[in-house]
Amino acid sequence: MTCAELDRIESALDLKLPDFYRRFMLDYPKWLPEKQPDWSDVERWELANDPERVIRFNQSVRAAEPDEFFDDKTWPTHYFVIGSERDQNWYYLDLASGSETVCLFHHEEGEVRRAAESLADFPAALVEWWEDVERDG
Repeated sequence: MTCAELDRIESALDLKLPDFYRRFMLDYPKWLPEKQPDWSDVERWELANDPERVIRFNQSVRAAEPDEFFDDKTWPTHYFVIGSERDQNWYYLDLASGSETVCLFHHEEGEVRRAAESLADFPAALVEWWEDVERDG
């Protein structure tokens, strides 16, 4: 992504992106798509590298009815979605926490878990997950 595209995300979603996210996206790991299995499209889904997709992901979860994700609550606006598993599970950053941790909201279990300790660690975590899925089916 470019600085202008990151600015467009901020404007469309009325939020301030953390500096670590901006730095990461300006230097998106070019090796990551080469590691993905045939069934994945990482730049469109798990770690979106397209500002329009990032905007759409966030608008989609924000527009959901209360109870869709959290009991009697809407998707928090400070949960910034950075990727998705095919519009089912959502990878996000908690902008209010100041943390670089990448979280995953799992729709079937209705729970949040840590996907990676930091955004910098997230690509390796994705590769590990893909390998686990390929091995275990």
